[in-house]
Amino acid sequence: MSQSVSETFDVVVVGAGAAGLAAARTLHDAGVRVVVVEARPRIGGRIWTDRSCGPYPIELGAELIHGAQTSTVELAMMAGLTLDEVDRYNGLRWGTPARPLSALPSDDPQRRSIEQSRALWNTLAVRYADHTPDRSLAADLYHLGLDPAGLAIADVVLAQTCCAELESLSCVDLAREQRGDRTGPREFRLRERYDTLLSWLAQGLDVRLGMPVRAIISHDNEVRVEVSATALRARHCIVTVPVAVLAAGLIRFTPPLSASKQAAIAAFRTRPATKHFFWFDAPLWDEGFAYAAHSGLFARWWTPAHPDVRAPLLCCYVTASRAAVLDRLPAEIVRSLGLAELSKLLGRDDVPARCVGFRRYRWATDEYARGGYAHLAPGLAWARPALAAAEGRLHFAGEATAYDSNPQTVHGAIDSGRRAARECLC
Repeated sequence: MSQSVSETFDVVVVGAGAAGLAAARTLHDAGVRVVVVEARPRIGGRIWTDRSCGPYPIELGAELIHGAQTSTVELAMMAGLTLDEVDRYNGLRWGTPARPLSALPSDDPQRRSIEQSRALWNTLAVRYADHTPDRSLAADLYHLGLDPAGLAIADVVLAQTCCAELESLSCVDLAREQRGDRTGPREFRLRERYDTLLSWLAQGLDVRLGMPVRAIISHDNEVRVEVSATALRARHCIVTVPVAVLAAGLIRFTPPLSASKQAAIAAFRTRPATKHFFWFDAPLWDEGFAYAAHSGLFARWWTPAHPDVRAPLLCCYVTASRAAVLDRLPAEIVRSLGLAELSKLLGRDDVPARCVGFRRYRWATDEYARGGYAHLAPGLAWARPALAAAEGRLHFAGEATAYDSNPQTVHGAIDSGRRAARECLC
């Protein structure tokens, strides 16, 4: 493919999500000539703040900061942003109607299943090492005493947060993440929202939007990134697009990526992830209703404007097989089904009549995401570091490559971008 224009840089970063912006920021601050090319007309990737819905901006993608000792908190403090602490699990309500977990009798089977599954989850790191025979999280929990009813509950409180089913999660991969986790248990929201942080991170960077990369051609002494009618030449290229986009072949690599890299890309599974937002004429819940879950299709709910309890807004985040079912249905049917389940959670029958707005965003239908966060099935834990490994002048970042941090998180993506930038600086 001939190019009419050619520009030269030290590094080209493909993708303006958290990983790409973190990589470019690191390189720029080190005095490196770096350009970021992004297929979308916006920065952020799977972080997307929508401010068009009234006084309460909504996060269509990533929303929480998982841990006080994270690069996300570090950047938020540098940017002068406000962290609002949230406590999902200690404030969890369960069942239909949803009751505080702490209020359930100690011998309640649902409470026991939640506490047992979380306790077993927290010991994965000591029970599995890289050389340990792998098994699925479902098999692990069943082997250690969780019955089928308990497994259904664990699927909601554990697997759904990983954008996966219990049967498809590698215990070795999860254990490696736990061993390297230094973030701490606390969680936060950004009061100013994620787009504010990303805009601060992108200040002064050369970011070019609406420019999907079609080919990356490596030579001995340079990399050529083909974008529309432009060829961007550089000594290094950092690829930060989701692994599902790599698997779909949207970017052609010449020469082809190594067999080990292609195998690593193929090893990952990316399942649907969809956020559903419901607006009401007034809050229909008490001030303590911050997180609630049950075993239905619309399994996990929260108040996305919390701690502002005046916001008449709820979010339901659905992933994996549940999202695969709901994503195929028309929005009006999804709205009705969601309100029916919410009526049971809240224990009141006026919920549908009080709903004044609904919106969903299906990440599986997004061409440049193709689903939620990626995960690995049993026996494939080797693929995460293999995906992260550099190949010549090509470097790889993004949450799926965060083998030494927390994958499936914004800070994992940031950490991976910084890692790839350091590789370029060596």
